[in-house]
Amino acid sequence: MLITTVIGILLLLWVIWDLFSGNVWLHREFRRAEEPFAYWTTLLLWLAVAISCFFWEL
Repeated sequence: MLITTVIGILLLLWVIWDLFSGNVWLHREFRRAEEPFAYWTTLLLWLAVAISCFFWEL
């Protein structure tokens, strides 16, 4: 298994955790209840990075 696949799986687990917790981190914490646009934008950013790990090889 490639290291990028492992990183992708871990990032997907992190995205799932953020969905349940309602908090996501970039340079600071964004809460779904307080800043929904920033929360969903950051969550989609992390999701894009996680998915890209399955197509990018080291």
